[in-house]
Amino acid sequence: MSATALSLIASLSGCGGAAESTGPAATASTAPAPTPTVTKTVTVTPTPTPTPVKTSGSYKADLAALGVVPDNVQSFADYMTKEICDQTGDNLGVSVRSIGGNSTGGGANGVRLTVAYFCPNKLQEVESYLAYFKK
Repeated sequence: MSATALSLIASLSGCGGAAESTGPAATASTAPAPTPTVTKTVTVTPTPTPTPVKTSGSYKADLAALGVVPDNVQSFADYMTKEICDQTGDNLGVSVRSIGGNSTGGGANGVRLTVAYFCPNKLQEVESYLAYFKK
């Protein structure tokens, strides 16, 4: 084949490189489309401020109102103080769950009563554990 024939075949087939198409296909972008930004909305529910349990001024009478009548109120108070007031962090959570789930100690209200009398500074923390364990 002659050089002229090859040149003619190349330009007709579009491989000659001399004549580029200037149609719409040549102006199309090859860059990928931008990806949309995803925004996640988080709703924060404030923790309600717990209110202290109303007390009569007599731990013994308030325990009795819950149906708890220990043989020795002072020993019971000491035990509850040790298990609730003297605990922190995970240990407090375990005690709250254990005692709060046991009706012989007054359940969750027995825990609240102990907090009201002996460690009101732990009210919010204890309430958060009671809420977590749904007591």
